[in-house]
Amino acid sequence: MGNKISVDSKPVFGILAGLISSSSLLVIWLFYERIGRATRLDSLKETNYNIAQLNSAIDSLRKEIEDLKETKSLKADLGSEIDEDSKSKKSFKVVRFKKSLSYLSSTSDADYQSAWSDCEGPTEEFFDFPENDALAEQIKNNSSTKEAIDLFDKVDSLLEGSSDDYKIAFGLLKDHESEFGCNVEYLWRVAKSCRMSAQASCDIEKQKELSFKAVDWARRALAADESNAEANKWFAISLGATSCYCSVSEKIRNGVLFKQHIDKAIEINPSDYLLHHLLGRFSFEVSSLSWIERKVATALFRDIPSGSVQEALSKFMLSEKLRAEPWKTNSLYIAKCFIHLGEYAQAMHWINRALPIPVVTPEDRLSQDELVVLSAKYNS
Repeated sequence: MGNKISVDSKPVFGILAGLISSSSLLVIWLFYERIGRATRLDSLKETNYNIAQLNSAIDSLRKEIEDLKETKSLKADLGSEIDEDSKSKKSFKVVRFKKSLSYLSSTSDADYQSAWSDCEGPTEEFFDFPENDALAEQIKNNSSTKEAIDLFDKVDSLLEGSSDDYKIAFGLLKDHESEFGCNVEYLWRVAKSCRMSAQASCDIEKQKELSFKAVDWARRALAADESNAEANKWFAISLGATSCYCSVSEKIRNGVLFKQHIDKAIEINPSDYLLHHLLGRFSFEVSSLSWIERKVATALFRDIPSGSVQEALSKFMLSEKLRAEPWKTNSLYIAKCFIHLGEYAQAMHWINRALPIPVVTPEDRLSQDELVVLSAKYNS
């Protein structure tokens, strides 16, 4: 019999079974380990996401708390300011119209609140106003503006009156020089009152003094605002009034300046009847220059201003059209133009039209005297 090796099958199968069982367990363990890792990773991601959401919520809550604190502080400050205002005997009501401020007297907090509640734009703009000192300065300036308007209205009314009224107007203006001495509206009115007072005075030396003072005040008005029509007008008028005290060369030089400033005033305010009358006077006077005056003018200026009776007449007619009421002086100059043109019937028409016009100003009185002379001469 051949040699045979006998092998017990139980131990072999046990080992194989053990190997198979161990491998299966390892695979199973690895499978579940991977599942566990994936689960923990998903859980970690979800946790991180939840933490991010929580942080965002905390940040929002923190911001809301800070906003609430600021709002509370703002309300407390505003309440404090209102309480302080209510302690004063008199407060100021702030009223805004189209982003401008005006200050009106108020005696109650209700008025104070209701005043700015009607303002245009968001109410937060209320807190952008200047501090108390600056606000007080604005109120002071507003009061000064009202005082200036009241003063100018009174002066304008007086300058429409008698020669005594002119002096009162000049005195009123001089009393406020320290307050409004740099204001163009104040300065040209002083020049006007000087000029009209000079015209009303019977003292020749006083006339001369006031005439040159008027020029000085009008020059200051131009320095304050050279684009102001009234400043240009009263500088020209005042300068023209000094011509009788000047040499021929000064008179002609002043005449050129007169024309320049009247032209500028008309450019700014073309509907002013007095400006057109003054241009007519200039053209009329240039047309009447003597031979020596024309020679001096030519020597002083390359191009001297032109002027003719026809041109003067057209300016006077335009002035007559622009003015609402009849004007004795303008009618007188229209008559003068027709006399120079040899149209005496037309001249007498305007003389007869001017004579009944009431005499109100010193200029009216001078014009009336001349009209009477012309009427006696040409009414035949």
